[in-house]
Amino acid sequence: MITTSRGGRISSPDGEGYNLMRIGSKTKAIGTVVASGVLALGMSTAASAATTIPAAGYGYAEWNADPSGSTPGDSLRVCDNNADGFGVTAKLMNSQYEVIRTVTTAGHSANYCSPWKSGNLTEGDRFLVYTYRTKGGDEVMMDSRFVGA
Repeated sequence: MITTSRGGRISSPDGEGYNLMRIGSKTKAIGTVVASGVLALGMSTAASAATTIPAAGYGYAEWNADPSGSTPGDSLRVCDNNADGFGVTAKLMNSQYEVIRTVTTAGHSANYCSPWKSGNLTEGDRFLVYTYRTKGGDEVMMDSRFVGA
Protein backbone atom coordinates (compact mmCIF):
# COMPACT_ATOMS: atom_id res chain seq x y z
CA MET A 1 0.00 0.00 0.00
CA ILE A 2 1.30 3.47 -0.94
CA THR A 3 0.25 6.74 0.60
CA THR A 4 0.02 9.66 -1.84
CA SER A 5 0.93 13.27 -1.03
CA ARG A 6 -2.76 13.98 -0.43
CA GLY A 7 -3.16 11.11 1.98
CA GLY A 8 -4.89 8.72 -0.45
CA ARG A 9 -3.81 5.09 -0.64
CA ILE A 10 -3.00 3.05 -3.75
CA SER A 11 -2.78 -0.71 -3.45
CA SER A 12 -1.82 -3.32 -6.02
CA PRO A 13 -3.93 -6.41 -6.72
CA ASP A 14 -1.51 -8.55 -4.68
CA GLY A 15 -1.61 -6.14 -1.72
CA GLU A 16 2.14 -5.43 -1.93
CA GLY A 17 1.78 -1.92 -3.38
CA TYR A 18 3.20 -0.36 -6.52
CA ASN A 19 6.81 0.67 -7.01
CA LEU A 20 6.44 4.25 -8.28
CA MET A 21 9.53 5.82 -9.81
CA ARG A 22 10.06 9.55 -10.13
CA ILE A 23 11.03 10.69 -13.64
CA GLY A 24 13.86 13.20 -13.55
CA SER A 25 13.85 16.51 -15.42
CA LYS A 26 16.73 15.33 -17.67
CA THR A 27 14.68 12.29 -18.81
CA LYS A 28 11.66 14.52 -19.46
CA ALA A 29 13.79 16.93 -21.53
CA ILE A 30 15.24 14.10 -23.65
CA GLY A 31 11.74 12.68 -24.19
CA THR A 32 10.45 16.11 -25.27
CA VAL A 33 13.30 16.57 -27.78
CA VAL A 34 12.77 13.10 -29.26
CA ALA A 35 8.99 13.60 -29.52
CA SER A 36 9.49 17.00 -31.19
CA GLY A 37 11.88 15.51 -33.74
CA VAL A 38 9.46 12.71 -34.59
CA LEU A 39 6.61 15.21 -34.96
CA ALA A 40 8.68 17.48 -37.24
CA LEU A 41 9.74 14.51 -39.37
CA GLY A 42 6.13 13.34 -39.68
CA MET A 43 4.95 16.81 -40.67
CA SER A 44 7.64 17.28 -43.33
CA THR A 45 6.94 13.84 -44.80
CA ALA A 46 3.19 14.50 -44.94
CA ALA A 47 3.67 17.89 -46.59
CA SER A 48 5.69 16.44 -49.45
CA ALA A 49 3.39 13.50 -50.17
CA ALA A 50 0.60 13.63 -52.75
CA THR A 51 -2.95 13.92 -51.42
CA THR A 52 -5.30 11.22 -52.71
CA ILE A 53 -8.96 12.08 -53.30
CA PRO A 54 -11.14 8.98 -53.89
CA ALA A 55 -13.79 8.67 -56.58
CA ALA A 56 -16.00 6.10 -54.80
CA GLY A 57 -14.38 2.97 -56.21
CA TYR A 58 -14.13 4.26 -59.79
CA GLY A 59 -10.60 5.60 -59.32
CA TYR A 60 -8.96 8.56 -57.61
CA ALA A 61 -7.31 11.94 -58.07
CA GLU A 62 -3.91 12.98 -56.74
CA TRP A 63 -2.86 16.50 -55.76
CA ASN A 64 0.83 17.25 -55.37
CA ALA A 65 1.54 20.64 -53.79
CA ASP A 66 5.35 20.55 -53.86
CA PRO A 67 7.72 19.18 -56.52
CA SER A 68 9.05 15.72 -55.75
CA GLY A 69 11.45 14.02 -58.16
CA SER A 70 9.82 14.05 -61.60
CA THR A 71 6.41 15.05 -60.18
CA PRO A 72 5.77 18.80 -60.55
CA GLY A 73 4.34 20.95 -57.76
CA ASP A 74 0.82 22.44 -57.78
CA SER A 75 -0.17 19.50 -59.97
CA LEU A 76 -3.26 17.32 -60.40
CA ARG A 77 -3.80 13.97 -62.08
CA VAL A 78 -6.51 11.35 -62.07
CA CYS A 79 -6.40 7.55 -62.29
CA ASP A 80 -9.07 5.03 -63.34
CA ASN A 81 -8.45 1.66 -61.73
CA ASN A 82 -11.78 -0.04 -62.46
CA ALA A 83 -12.78 -1.63 -65.79
CA ASP A 84 -16.44 -0.62 -65.47
CA GLY A 85 -17.00 1.59 -68.53
CA PHE A 86 -16.76 4.82 -66.51
CA GLY A 87 -13.97 7.35 -66.59
CA VAL A 88 -12.81 9.57 -63.74
CA THR A 89 -12.50 13.37 -63.88
CA ALA A 90 -11.05 15.75 -61.29
CA LYS A 91 -11.41 19.52 -61.11
CA LEU A 92 -9.35 21.96 -59.05
CA MET A 93 -11.40 25.00 -58.02
CA ASN A 94 -10.51 28.24 -56.27
CA SER A 95 -12.52 29.93 -53.51
CA GLN A 96 -14.89 31.46 -56.11
CA TYR A 97 -15.56 27.96 -57.51
CA GLU A 98 -13.76 28.82 -60.75
CA VAL A 99 -12.19 25.76 -62.36
CA ILE A 100 -8.40 26.14 -62.38
CA ARG A 101 -7.50 22.67 -63.72
CA THR A 102 -9.37 19.70 -65.16
CA VAL A 103 -7.93 16.22 -65.75
CA THR A 104 -9.78 13.14 -67.00
CA THR A 105 -9.36 9.51 -68.01
CA ALA A 106 -12.25 9.74 -70.51
CA GLY A 107 -11.41 7.94 -73.74
CA HIS A 108 -8.87 5.63 -72.09
CA SER A 109 -9.29 2.09 -70.80
CA ALA A 110 -8.99 1.18 -67.12
CA ASN A 111 -5.69 1.21 -65.25
CA TYR A 112 -4.78 4.56 -66.81
CA CYS A 113 -3.52 7.69 -65.07
CA SER A 114 -3.65 11.05 -66.80
CA PRO A 115 -0.48 13.11 -67.04
CA TRP A 116 0.13 15.61 -64.23
CA LYS A 117 -1.42 19.00 -65.05
CA SER A 118 0.46 21.78 -63.30
CA GLY A 119 1.12 25.49 -63.15
CA ASN A 120 2.30 27.81 -60.43
CA LEU A 121 -0.28 28.81 -57.79
CA THR A 122 0.08 31.31 -54.94
CA GLU A 123 1.79 29.61 -52.01
CA GLY A 124 -0.57 29.16 -49.05
CA ASP A 125 -3.81 29.47 -51.06
CA ARG A 126 -6.50 26.82 -50.48
CA PHE A 127 -8.38 25.02 -53.24
CA LEU A 128 -11.02 22.30 -53.62
CA VAL A 129 -10.50 19.14 -55.66
CA TYR A 130 -13.70 17.44 -56.80
CA THR A 131 -13.75 13.94 -58.28
CA TYR A 132 -16.42 12.79 -60.72
CA ARG A 133 -17.57 9.55 -62.33
CA THR A 134 -17.69 10.29 -66.07
CA LYS A 135 -19.47 8.61 -68.98
CA GLY A 136 -20.72 10.02 -72.28
CA GLY A 137 -20.08 13.60 -71.16
CA ASP A 138 -22.13 13.21 -67.96
CA GLU A 139 -20.40 13.82 -64.64
CA VAL A 140 -21.56 12.67 -61.21
CA MET A 141 -19.62 14.10 -58.26
CA MET A 142 -18.08 11.43 -56.03
CA ASP A 143 -15.93 13.23 -53.44
CA SER A 144 -14.00 16.40 -52.61
CA ARG A 145 -11.05 17.55 -50.52
CA PHE A 146 -9.46 20.87 -49.57
CA VAL A 147 -5.83 21.14 -50.68
CA GLY A 148 -3.18 23.81 -50.39
CA ALA A 149 -0.64 25.19 -52.83
